[in-house]
Formats: sequence, C-alpha cells, structure tokens
Amino acid sequence: MGFPKRHPLQNQDGNSAWCRVARRTASVVVLSLGLAACNATTSITDLLGMQRDGAPVETANNPANDPTRAPDQGLITDANPWPGDAALPEGEGQEILTLYNDEAALNEKRVALLLPLSGPNEELGRAMRHAAELAMFDVAGDDFVLMPIDTAGTYQGGQAAAHQAINAGAKMILGPLFAESVSGASEIAKAAGVPVIAFSNNQRVAESGVWVNGFVPEDQIARAAGYATTQGKYRFAALLPQNDYGRQIAGALQGVVSRVGGSLGRVAFYAPGSENLEQTIRDFANYDARRANLRARKRELQADGSAASQRALKRLEGVDTLGELDFDALILPATGGELRQVSALLAYFDVDGAQVQFIGTFGWNDPGLFSEPALKGGIFAAPDPENWKLFSDRFQRTFGEQPPRISSLAYDSAALAAVLSRDSGQMTNEAVTNPNGFVGVDGIFRLTAQGRSERGYAVMQIQPDGVKVVAPAPAAFDQVF
Repeated sequence: MGFPKRHPLQNQDGNSAWCRVARRTASVVVLSLGLAACNATTSITDLLGMQRDGAPVETANNPANDPTRAPDQGLITDANPWPGDAALPEGEGQEILTLYNDEAALNEKRVALLLPLSGPNEELGRAMRHAAELAMFDVAGDDFVLMPIDTAGTYQGGQAAAHQAINAGAKMILGPLFAESVSGASEIAKAAGVPVIAFSNNQRVAESGVWVNGFVPEDQIARAAGYATTQGKYRFAALLPQNDYGRQIAGALQGVVSRVGGSLGRVAFYAPGSENLEQTIRDFANYDARRANLRARKRELQADGSAASQRALKRLEGVDTLGELDFDALILPATGGELRQVSALLAYFDVDGAQVQFIGTFGWNDPGLFSEPALKGGIFAAPDPENWKLFSDRFQRTFGEQPPRISSLAYDSAALAAVLSRDSGQMTNEAVTNPNGFVGVDGIFRLTAQGRSERGYAVMQIQPDGVKVVAPAPAAFDQVF
C-alpha cells in the first residue's frame, strides 16, 4: 500500500489547493490552548463551515444505514462498533519507495496511521483513514507525511504495523483502534521512543508514551454524575454488565462518585441475555420487600376503617410498591437492545425514572433509544453535537458517506500531529501533554503524562421530543476537572 505524501489534488510543482488551504487554516482545526502561535478566537465551526476551493471531489453515494450513532462501548472488549455500509474510495498519494530511515525521513515529518484496513473492521478503518486525510488536507504542511498501515485489528498486526512505521521513519503513531492492537504496537513503539496516540477507550492499555484518546466511559459517567449532583441527586447505585466492560467501570466508580461529591451504594452485575436477568433486577430493585410493605400498609388502613384511612387507601390505588429506594441516581452503562431490556425491567419492578436519575454513557446517543419510555429524563455525557454535525456534513459531501461516529478521533489526532509538527516541529511526549490541552471536532481534550485523555463533554437528556443539551460542553479544563 502506498502512503499518501500529499493530497491527491496537489500538482507536480506543489502549488496546489492543498498548499493554499493548509496555509490559510493552519491554526484553526486543533487549537492548542497553551501555545501562543494559535488563534484561540477561531473555532472548529469556522473551519468546517468554510467553502474550500479545490477540496476533494464530492460523490453522491447514499449509504443504506446511518452509522452515526454513538460508539458501541464494545470497543473496550474489541468488538466492532460499526459495520460499514459501503467501501469508501481509496485514498491516493505518492508512494514512499524506501521503507527505512532514508535521507528524506530526516526532513519530512512522518506520522503513521495504524488502522484495521483489512478483515471484519476494514470499512471502519478506511473511514477513519479518510477522516485523517481530511485533517491532513486542512492543516498539514508540505513536509508532513501520513502513512496508513494495516493492523488487521489484531495483536500481531499491531506489532507488525508498528515495526513498519518505525522502519519508515515515523515520528509519531496514530492508532491503533482496538486495545489488542494497541498492546502489540506499543511494545515496539516504546522501545523506539515513538509516541502513540491510540483510538481505543480502554484505559488498561494506557501508559506513559501510549495515550488512550478514545471516548472513555468512566469520564463520561463522571461528567453526567457531576451534573446529577447539581440537581440534588447524591446517592448513587450502579447496574453493570458482568463482562470486562462492566468490571472496568466498577473499578473506577468509587473514585468517580467521590470526586463529584456523591456516595456510592449498591453495585450489582447482571449477565447480558441471561435467563436470570429478571430476577437480578427484581432483587436490585428490592421489589419483594417494597411490595410486602405496600400490602402490610393496606391491611393496616383497612383494619382502621376510618375516613382518613379510606382516603389513604384510595391514594394507594395503582401503586405497586411502598418505601423509598436507597439510591436516587442509577448508573446504567448498557447500550442498544441490552439497555432497552434492562430499563424496561427496572420500570416493571417500580424503579421510576421520574424519581431516580438514570445515568448512561455516550452509547446512549442512539436515536433508536430516544423513544424508550423508561429512559425519558435519563442523561449521558457526549461531545458537543454541533461540531460533529459540521464535520459529518463535510465528510459526507467529500466522500459520499456518513462517517462512523468515532472517525472524528482520527481527524482530531491527525490534526494534532500536523499542528505540532508545524508549530513547534516537535512531536514529543512533552508537546503532546500540553496541560492546557487542545480543541477539535469533539471539543477540548488533553493528554496526561500517564497516557490518559481528558475531555470536556456536554450533558444530554432524553426528552419526549428527542435529546437535548442540558449542560454545554466546557470551554476550558478548569471547568471540568
């Protein structure tokens, strides 16, 4: 596979639309909040709304399905979040004929893009490649080289791709996508001192020099839980799937809830799809004891026989249980059909979303869930939807496809690498971990010395007419952490 060195519209003398646009928009895609060279008053929305002369040719393909819903949190367990709708057009570009640290590599800023470009996740990988190439068109200088390399989504593929990247002179690696591939690539990259900005959301693969830059569910829960405390909800519980994803969230919950000023009570696990799911939720809701309380109270009122007791009995008509729950906020990180089933059972066993604040993750950002009665009023954290809409519209105009939701990770990361290579010339750990962070399609983000990412999320609420932003995404990190 050839590595695209410059945008395919660039002509032989280098005086191209690529060069003109790159110079014109160099400081507006990913803005370093801490670097004086960046124009902090210009936003990503300005860039994505601009008309570009010489942009990539637009096509008119119309995908059959809409893959733009929020990422499936199965990324943590390496499941495929988006089966693609159709193959995206191949990127074009000049081949680097020598895959070693040749003389050109000393002068070019080479960045590897490690993605599953073959196998079951091929179309997702190709869409993310196109998003990165779009960022390259917007931001990169003439000496910036983006090198897409296939990982096939495996550990061994990650290792082999990292070897190829380093032999080709990569100064930074973007990706891989899945945690297994990240583990394989990071072993090779760390030995060579090459920083890795991965697209995974699994914090277990994060370490110094290897950043997890995906949408981390623990941080989404923290943002939504913090909002819940401003609404008077302090007593938290959690109902989690009994798998790696649920266990990872469980390990972080005590710290998350304490950080926002709440207290964590019961945490229960259920086996997705299990015959015991109904009994698990029945027990979690303390339904039998609350039902017994109601029956006992009705017997007392009936025995009393007074007019006041009769009025009280009247008020209990249609009530299933009696007695408060020991939590007023419930963390539910399930998504899709599993969330529908769990939320319906919670309602059946009298856990009322009007009384208990349901809290989810970005995986709730699925229009198929917005009509679920049990989820009305539920909240979740997500990147600001306006920037995504601008990016998504532009991607579709350019490539004829709606982009997968996580493709913005590739755009922001490629733009970050291009800006660092241009402004400071250094794609080092120190440059990447600027404490003031950066701004991209998905809002503000920063990378820590421990390999984690921190993001500024908006808080969304499911309402009768759809989803609404109830707390905007912050503009600076002193408003988040």
